[in-house]
Amino acid sequence: MSHAVGVGVCFCSACGLTLIFRNSSLKAILPFLFLAIILLVALSFSSTSGIIGTVTAGLIFAGFLFQPTLNLRVEDPVEKSNLIWMVLVGIIVSELLGTRSRTSGLSQ
Repeated sequence: MSHAVGVGVCFCSACGLTLIFRNSSLKAILPFLFLAIILLVALSFSSTSGIIGTVTAGLIFAGFLFQPTLNLRVEDPVEKSNLIWMVLVGIIVSELLGTRSRTSGLSQ
C-alpha cells in the first residue's frame, strides 16, 4: 500500500510541475529539481516507490513537458540528457538510500 502512495506522490508532483514549467525557460532543469522529490519518496516510503516513481515521472516529462508533446521522443539533446540523468540517478539513489520493506519471509 505504501508503494502506491509513494508512486502517487511522484505522479501528482510530476503532473503539477509539468503544468507549472511547461512554458518556462527552466523546464530543461526540472528533471534535476525533481530528484529531491524522488529522494524524499524513497526515504519516506520505499526504494521500490522511488524507482517506480522515477520511471513514471520520466514518462510524464517526456510525454507532456518536452517537445514533441504526446510523444515519448525528446528532440532537444539537453532536455534528453537531463531526463536520462534524472532516471539513472533517481534509480540509483532510490536503491541506495530508500527504506527497505520490513516484511520478509524470514521475520520472527
